[in-house]
Amino acid sequence: MKKYRLSFIAAGRMANSMAAQLKQFDAVELAGVYDPLPDRCAQFARKYAFARCCSSSAELLADQALDGVVICNYAHQHGETILAALAAGVKAIFCEKPAIRTLDEAQPLRAAVAQAGARVMIGHHRKHIPACIRLKEMIDAGRLGKVFFAKVHYCNAGYARDWDDYFASYEKSGGTTLDMATHFVDLLNWYFGEAESTSARAVMLERTLPKEVQPFDYVTATLTYRNGVFCGLESSYQRYGVPTDTMEIYGDTYTAITDFRTLKLYNRNETIDVNVSFPDNDSDRRRQAKAFVDMVADGRPRQTTLEEGLAAARVGLAMLQSSERGGELIRF
Repeated sequence: MKKYRLSFIAAGRMANSMAAQLKQFDAVELAGVYDPLPDRCAQFARKYAFARCCSSSAELLADQALDGVVICNYAHQHGETILAALAAGVKAIFCEKPAIRTLDEAQPLRAAVAQAGARVMIGHHRKHIPACIRLKEMIDAGRLGKVFFAKVHYCNAGYARDWDDYFASYEKSGGTTLDMATHFVDLLNWYFGEAESTSARAVMLERTLPKEVQPFDYVTATLTYRNGVFCGLESSYQRYGVPTDTMEIYGDTYTAITDFRTLKLYNRNETIDVNVSFPDNDSDRRRQAKAFVDMVADGRPRQTTLEEGLAAARVGLAMLQSSERGGELIRF
């Protein structure tokens, strides 16, 4: 069996999630890892049996026998890291979301990927959840009838970051808007196509909060799609309260509601429980990792593709722009 040699740039939380899945596949050899924190890099390499711990990303990318690279560093580093991997000749790249931190990065990234003949997969893992897949099938088949609007509610009620943390830096992470809401934008784009406009208001972390107040974040946005569907989306990183993670899609035949573990259809006369459970020893993270390995093996793009990732980031960045301007309507 051919072994695909994969290396990691960064060894944080999301890298641990991906490495734990990739380690289970016989066709994968974990070749090298680089993290700017040497102790974390060494611990990560030992935990997942990487062949070596590199002293820089340049050293890691100098390995001409690499079949693919997994990029799990910070959002504002994603674009430049993908470009560096492409320049080193890497043909298969997995990058955590968002694909870009600024809109100016999009076109150079497209051009470089096309010139290299490479494949890039962005880590919007929710497209691998059975409930999300089944909902997509139902929308496409007209099971819900004509869809008029959707609502997304996400609340991380255990946010415990401090001011010197990456997630409390709007410039680096983009707050909950770019770090979390784009997951749902990716799904909404998948369901409804191209966005037409957005308007958003948000707590912009250090831009509005004094240093004596512990950081938190909240965004509420309206997205309008070219097919006429309206979507309300709210996402928060808050310190107290009850966590929520739901999506509701209203059609004139059924309303579909999912908490990403279950899926139910409602109308005036009935409630239908749709079976969307994972098989044993399966998960969305495992499916995402398997999709990346398959992309490495055959060179065919997998979800979430670079273009899909850029589309989600584009809406997220527009939401940031809108909220900075007091809710100004941004058209695409």
